[in-house]
Amino acid sequence: MKPLEAIQEIPIGELWKESYVALEEIMVPAAGFISEDPYRDIANFFIIIALVIFLIFAHRRIIVGTTNVLAALFSTKRLVAIEKQSNLLVCRNTLFMFLTICTSFLFANISYATKMIGHTYSVPVKFIGILGAILLYFLLRRIVLRFLAWLNRNPVLNLTDKLAHTFSCLWYMAVLCSFLVIKSIPSAPMGTMRYCMIFSTLIIFVPYFFALYKIFLQKGISHFFYFLYLCTLEILPIALLFHLNFS
Repeated sequence: MKPLEAIQEIPIGELWKESYVALEEIMVPAAGFISEDPYRDIANFFIIIALVIFLIFAHRRIIVGTTNVLAALFSTKRLVAIEKQSNLLVCRNTLFMFLTICTSFLFANISYATKMIGHTYSVPVKFIGILGAILLYFLLRRIVLRFLAWLNRNPVLNLTDKLAHTFSCLWYMAVLCSFLVIKSIPSAPMGTMRYCMIFSTLIIFVPYFFALYKIFLQKGISHFFYFLYLCTLEILPIALLFHLNFS
């Protein structure tokens, strides 16, 4: 039997080798996982500064655009009037760009906090990717609608492209307001934003679909074409967004 002094000098790794292996497995991070983004604070600082500068120089157009966009939710005439008046159209487009940047900034940070949609990428990469994806979607959407308008010899499809920007502004506002409400409740987890996105989408896009249906019927477009358009250019992108959100 070994004396007590000899036992005390034996390293713990020899007495319990499994503990060393388990500790080593815990301390080593998973492959490809970024525990902390070193560029997050810097990127957020410059994005916020850019948004403040944007707001300072374009605050009048943003205010006018917000007023008319909110009114368009309750009046189809105001909705169409925005697209026919150049001044209101510029204000709406300015508001759309400002809210697109704000929402991309918000989604990039939520994605970082909840580790969803590419947790291995840094916040600035996510912000650029989300902003680029949104702008690319609207660009491709405009190209497709211009082609369909030329093919069907009906300019209402060009109007449809513009109306989407107005309701997108309303959706941005709903998402940003939901985020502010969640942040004001300390016990609310950030994952609640997923369900707020669904709720915001239903509130905004259901009236949008009815407004499109009314305009399509007035311009003599068939129910079949409306249903086909709705499934491909409207519902499919929303379904893809929800898939990325919950996958």
